[in-house]
Amino acid sequence: MSVLKTRLPCLLLLLLGSGCFFVPKSWADNATANLSVTATVPPSVNVDTTPVNNIPYDASTGSNVSSNITLTASPGTTLTILISQGQNPGTGSSNDNPVRRMSDGQGNFFDYELSNDGSFNDDWGNAGQTGVTLTGTGFQQNVPFYLRISSGQNAKAGYYTDTLLVTTLY
Repeated sequence: MSVLKTRLPCLLLLLLGSGCFFVPKSWADNATANLSVTATVPPSVNVDTTPVNNIPYDASTGSNVSSNITLTASPGTTLTILISQGQNPGTGSSNDNPVRRMSDGQGNFFDYELSNDGSFNDDWGNAGQTGVTLTGTGFQQNVPFYLRISSGQNAKAGYYTDTLLVTTLY
């Protein structure tokens, strides 16, 4: 009997310990679920301009120059580019029909026009219908603009300047 008493705990331990290695079938099943992953990429637009400096003016012929507004917009983003009236708008100027003027800072002005085509059929304005609309490609895009200083202006000699705000709506 004393042998059984000393071996019984070992036997119980062996039986209980080996039971830990048996997993009931109900614990061996699994369950699955889908994990949804989403991302939102907001539209973005970066705009860059290059100053148009030192336009030579001849009162008998006027002056025409062209340059670009450079932008990069997310692919498929539709945007409208607007250009303000400038810091020195003339009489009757509006966002739809800007009358732009450069100033020498001493009360003298010099009129000019800005257009998105070289024929100057439409002034590039600061209202939706007078802006330029395009679709972004994800790559840099050059959007040309044309500046004209009409002939016949009786401007005092000097350095004239204006600053325009380029706005993109998207």
